[in-house]
Amino acid sequence: MFEFQRQHPIAALTRAFGLVRGNLITILVFLFVGAQREEFPFLWWIGGGFALLLVMGIAGWWRFLYRIDEGELQIKSGIFVRKNLFLTKDRIQVIDISSGVIQRMFGLVKVDIQTAGSTSRAASLEAVTKAKAKEINRILRDNGADEIKEPEQEEDQKKRKIFSLPGKDLIIAASTSGRFGIALSILGTLFSQIEPVIRESEVFEYFFEMLPSQTDTFLIISILVIFVVVAWLISFFSTLFMYGDFKVEVKEDELIISRGIFEKKRITVPYKRIQAIYVNEGLLRQPLGFGSVHLESAGYGDDKGTGSIMLFPLISRNKISKLLNEVLPSYDVRINGFRPPLRAARRYIFRSAFLLSVITAAIYWVLFPTNWIWLLPILSIAWGWLKYRDAGVAWDEETMVLRNRNLSKTTSIVKRDRIQDVSVSESWIQRYRNLCTLQVYVASGDHGKSFVVQDLEREQVFELLKELQKNNYQFKTDRAIDEKATPGVIIPSWSKQSPSLSSSASHSVDG
Repeated sequence: MFEFQRQHPIAALTRAFGLVRGNLITILVFLFVGAQREEFPFLWWIGGGFALLLVMGIAGWWRFLYRIDEGELQIKSGIFVRKNLFLTKDRIQVIDISSGVIQRMFGLVKVDIQTAGSTSRAASLEAVTKAKAKEINRILRDNGADEIKEPEQEEDQKKRKIFSLPGKDLIIAASTSGRFGIALSILGTLFSQIEPVIRESEVFEYFFEMLPSQTDTFLIISILVIFVVVAWLISFFSTLFMYGDFKVEVKEDELIISRGIFEKKRITVPYKRIQAIYVNEGLLRQPLGFGSVHLESAGYGDDKGTGSIMLFPLISRNKISKLLNEVLPSYDVRINGFRPPLRAARRYIFRSAFLLSVITAAIYWVLFPTNWIWLLPILSIAWGWLKYRDAGVAWDEETMVLRNRNLSKTTSIVKRDRIQDVSVSESWIQRYRNLCTLQVYVASGDHGKSFVVQDLEREQVFELLKELQKNNYQFKTDRAIDEKATPGVIIPSWSKQSPSLSSSASHSVDG
């Protein structure tokens, strides 16, 4: 592998699809604007745009050359501006193997390479054969431990801990996925483009005649119901395909997370790069007793530059401690801490209810709708109180735990030696109420990650800063430190007393 070579030609197609995904928002805006102008040659522009993206994909594939010479990966790329990349094997931390639908059709895989100093994927080979990917992995990692194998072909599987997602939990995860809102917004955008065509077609007349009540109100309600059902189905199946065959493999120095039915993805996360974990209990999942577990990895960035990685997509709340104890035992903690004081509740309620109450009042004054519309401000008041009740902070000698809620309840666990920065802010109202906002930063992806808890007792927060100062942490504040904090809550809220998982090769983390 000492001569420069090109990838498989199918890489041109995958690059074109990548350009479409990367410019999806622009394309949707273009569709929306173009469809509003009758004189605009809409179909010609759309066809020409996709043809241009395909040409760029082919040109990018042709100009992309790579080789491995004496343990160094060398890449030449760029259509107009030539880029040369040199990666030595002593700097390479992670080699991830994945295979999308197109790659799998041709028996190919995608190889993503990450170095110690990078905050995103340093290099990516879009389409190479499995044999070539195995050879690249062997040369650059200097061992054959991570060779590409199907799960059923692993000879040492009995010696490893592998956690899988049960089928019933996968169904629940798909049914309660947060992708529903995204699907609904995309459907709304598409419908706005085709609505004039549908309204003038015979299909619309046929559908309108089938309605039990042929009124505009009933038609609008019917369309909304159809939108919700279709969006839910899209969310359901996309989550099902994304997290099907989900597995977490625990190795001595790293975690290997694999998922996907049609598009297989495999992510390797070294333990030393894990900065924090957080448990997200969604609006639909929390009443059912479920949540998802995520981790933040320093330097590991996906195509969007984020370092957030799904550790487990759905797990019962009373199984979280058991999972962490087996996978990341140092993060299985319960610590005494404190909630915001009672006088902070009014601020949580005000932030949640004020704007919605003003909008509701304006709508009621102008449009004179039913009195049921005042349920919205009442619900927002209850939501503000719930946000207040869920907020909290705790710490000990090694760990900080922060809990807050926006739509979802999030419990974040950060090791104190991973904290990059701590910021304390006070508005003039908070200063009058003797309150402050705490924000903790960790390294993650390209942009970092922060965890925030609002309207905490000032004296208790500064006691925490005093503890951090003992470890030479830098924090942003200009206020004095005084008075000792008093524990008032135990965080996290899930149970720590749970049986250990068995030492068998494969585990199904049941909910």
